[in-house]
Amino acid sequence: MERIDLTAQSVFDDPHSAYGPLREASGAQWNDSLRGWIVTRHAEVKAALKDTRLSVEKLEPFAERVGGEPHSELQRLAAALADWMVFKDPPRHASLRKAMQNAFMARDTPVLEPMIQSVVDELLEPLIPRAGERRTIDFIHAFAHRVPSVVISDLFGLPRSERERLNDWSNDLGEFVLGSTDAPHRRERAAACVQEMCTRFQRLIDEHRREPRDDFTQLLLRDGSHLTDGEIVHTLILVLFAGHETTANLIGSGLLTCLRNEQLMRRLRCDPALMEPAIEEFLRLEGPVQMVFRIAKRDLELGGARIREGERVHLVLNAANRDPAIFDAPNEVDLQRRRFQHVSFGPGTHMCLGAPLARLVGNIALASVLTRLDDIRLEHDDLRWRRQLIVHGLTELPVSFAARDE
Repeated sequence: MERIDLTAQSVFDDPHSAYGPLREASGAQWNDSLRGWIVTRHAEVKAALKDTRLSVEKLEPFAERVGGEPHSELQRLAAALADWMVFKDPPRHASLRKAMQNAFMARDTPVLEPMIQSVVDELLEPLIPRAGERRTIDFIHAFAHRVPSVVISDLFGLPRSERERLNDWSNDLGEFVLGSTDAPHRRERAAACVQEMCTRFQRLIDEHRREPRDDFTQLLLRDGSHLTDGEIVHTLILVLFAGHETTANLIGSGLLTCLRNEQLMRRLRCDPALMEPAIEEFLRLEGPVQMVFRIAKRDLELGGARIREGERVHLVLNAANRDPAIFDAPNEVDLQRRRFQHVSFGPGTHMCLGAPLARLVGNIALASVLTRLDDIRLEHDDLRWRRQLIVHGLTELPVSFAARDE
């Protein structure tokens, strides 16, 4: 088959047209544009996510390159990423995950719903036009990207006045971590923002030790007593970054799916309980994490291919999530579909701890938008998706709407 350049803008904008032929061709195949193996079928992706012969520790080359450089900020960036559990294999992974697990489980309860609803209402209220008027906004920057940063600031115990800094930090770090193909000086910007985050989050830890509070940071300090302050700081950076990216993209792509399906939008407005299965379909159809990378620890067979030790393996979650071997009518929304077959948050050792929180925030945010806004229209369908290999998110979503009658 013809070779596909998976770094082309046309593929970022319409990845499923590329993934379909790849999925049909074979279980695993070499891709020159990614300089590694690409895996697109559900069975192979799910198996690979659980395969201990595939490692997530892929940052060593970067750490080695900056280790001898005089720029301390770059070394600090490498050190911070080295403490992220998503880049660590067992047993180190288990130690870092243990510190976070109870904190997430304790906070991902219905107790959070009033706080999240308050955040959503606060951000949505200024966007609602007066009676008889319409308003046009970029939904991504005006709402979708703001909701998770405020929720995370509340979870951490940070003042909401710092929400814009959280947005900026997450965006600058994302350009480097997520493989942006068109972001100049992304390494230096990421290093600078990590330095700022380390300073701020160390101060946050000190504040919590002086005056204990009932929040995520306090639980992390309690259950992460076996970690150094540096490791706890780096874990807070991970939670900010990962939680912001995934949830913002879920909210944006979820609304887009509704805008392209008027019947679905009407059903969700009439029966808000349907938002829960809808969120699973949004995750499946346009998952916020497009692919994950692994490194082969040793030679292995996968999808009929012989993969050599040290070679990169790209597991395309969003291709697996539309595999017709698993999902009937895979390109359509089906609110009766069997739940949790998609691989957007896992499975395996690295299954996303923040998945319940992302689902909850996405549910409340989108339900509130559909409830409080009327006649929502997509201003144009010439949309662009971010030029990043790992995440799948819109650069903008221009919509217009009116206020719903109370």
